[in-house]
This record gives sequence, structure tokens and C-alpha cells, in this order.
Amino acid sequence: MRRSILCGLIALLLGVFAHAPAMAQNDSRFFPETGFSVGGRFLEYWRQNGGLAVFGFPLSEQFSENGLQVQYFERQRFELHPENARPYDVLLGRLGAQIFGMNAPPEAGPRSGCLWFRETGHNVCNQQAGLGFANYWQRNGLEFDGRAGKNYPESLALFGYPITGLVEYVAPDGTRVQAQWFERARLEWHPANIDQYKVLLGRLGAEVPLPTPGSGLVDTVNIYLISTGGGAVGCGDEVVPVLRRIAPTPAPLRAALTELFALKSQTFGESGLYNALYQSDIRVERVAIVNGRAEVALSGTLRLGGVCDEPRVVAQIESTVRQFSSVTSTAITLNGAPLADAVR
Repeated sequence: MRRSILCGLIALLLGVFAHAPAMAQNDSRFFPETGFSVGGRFLEYWRQNGGLAVFGFPLSEQFSENGLQVQYFERQRFELHPENARPYDVLLGRLGAQIFGMNAPPEAGPRSGCLWFRETGHNVCNQQAGLGFANYWQRNGLEFDGRAGKNYPESLALFGYPITGLVEYVAPDGTRVQAQWFERARLEWHPANIDQYKVLLGRLGAEVPLPTPGSGLVDTVNIYLISTGGGAVGCGDEVVPVLRRIAPTPAPLRAALTELFALKSQTFGESGLYNALYQSDIRVERVAIVNGRAEVALSGTLRLGGVCDEPRVVAQIESTVRQFSSVTSTAITLNGAPLADAVR
């Protein structure tokens, strides 16, 4: 009798343990704040690596994009790579590089008291003594080794390398803040906040064009305008993304360019961003993405406000095209001529 009971208990326990992984995989959490659920490996990863504070709420369900299972959150995109061993079976999207569009020219060299990244030629510094971007980068990261604190690979996995120095960022509401772009993040400096929240992570997941799963439609795009001074575009300017809501479309690249060319004001709202295309009459004739190469044919009349506008126009159009993850290179023409030649 005892033997029968013991065998039964063993069988029961074996059954529980055998099903434990499947139960973990089927674990799911619904977020009423945005109306989406996170489950399986993505939920496990979300919980293990900072949760709401690092990634924010989900902005989509898990769906297929460019051959990968992905899910968008306020500050990131999770990508499932089952061919990789843990913890690299989930990777974070390079949203900073996708939105900013290009690496800023490298700085002259290391600066005292800052973190120097020779891979991209940029420093990451604190904004005040013991507080700012450098400390934030070093003290935050993904969780790889289960030990207290963060090491260099863990920080690098969360943020990536810096792709700019300190720049100005203009939020969709027109607010201007000091910021620095990284491959996977944007750090923002908010000096009016208490010390704990003076450095905030940008909501990059909310700023990229997001398809509606199952429909292939996109209802937000970025257009790129110019912040005069402090950069390497035109006469020492910067190109800055501005989020725009559009009618849902399966062709977001064409829609983004159309939105850019439809803007006829010289400056944008209260932000003061400059639009070098405001006098021009440009139309989109053809758009195609072939093996990652965006082929864009434009036509119309280009009217510039001076020699500084020539590289500004190229940067605005080029950056607007390159914001999409499916675009790895461009071939843009205006009235049949390469864009760089057409603006001269």
C-alpha cells in the first residue's frame, strides 16, 4: 500500500515538473493601461531586465515583422532570436540608430571625467557632479550574470554605443531638452526633476512607425527638420526627428515624404525647428524598397534660402527615408538627377 502511494506521489511530482516549463512559457500578463498582453519569453525577459521602468508598457501584441517575432514597448522593441542561446535569444532593437538616422561625426577625442567610446568616437559625460548620462549608462543595464550592479557588457546590451554627442531633442509637444542618442536608446536630461528622475529614457518605441499587426498599416511616421547650430549638417546644424500622425497606410515611406513636403512653414511650431524645404514644391513619383535599398524618385521645383540649405535639404529627405528598419541604403533622385547633385 505504502509503495503504491509512494509511486503515485512520484508520478504526480514528475508530471508537475515535466509541465513546469510549458506553464512558464504560457504565462501572460495583460496591461489595461495600453490594452496589450505580454507573454512567454518576452514577459520573462521584461521582468528580468527592469520591467516598466526600463521598457515601459507594451504598445502592441507579439507579431511577425521582417521575419522576426517582435513586440513593441514604450521605450524598446523586443526581437525573438530562438537560434541564439539565452540570454541572447531576445535582442533589443536598434531604435536609436533607426530614428536618428545616422552617426554624428566623431568628436576630437576623450574628455576628462567622461566615458570615451572609440568605436563611435563619442564621449558620454555627466551633466553635474556625480549625476548625468555617464553615471546612468554605467549603473543601468540588462541582467546577464545575476550579480549585484551592472558591468560593461550589460550596460552596452541595453543602450548600445553612443551615436551622437550632447544634442538638443525636441519632443512632439515642442519641449526642448538636452539629450544623447545611443544605438538602442536616447537619454534625456530634465534638470527640473528630482535627482532620481533627472535622467530619463526616451520613448523610442512610441516614436517609430508602428504597423498594426495583421493589417500592415502604419499610422505614425517621423519627418526630419533642422535644429540650427551645434551639429555637422549644413552650417553646423543638426537633423531632428518630429513624430507625425497620419492616416493608416501600407506605404509609410511614401507617406512620410509626402508629410515632409506638405509642410510649408519655415519654422515648426514653438520648437523653432527650421524647414529648408518650405519654399519648394516637391512630389513623390515612385518609391520602392529592393533588398534593403530605398529607390525614391522625386520631381518638382527646389527653392533654397541659401548655400546652407543645400546639405540641410539632403539631410531632411535622406533621414526621413532611412528611419525605416527595412531600409539599409538609398538611391534618391530629383527630376532624374541624384539628390546631392540636384540641390547644387
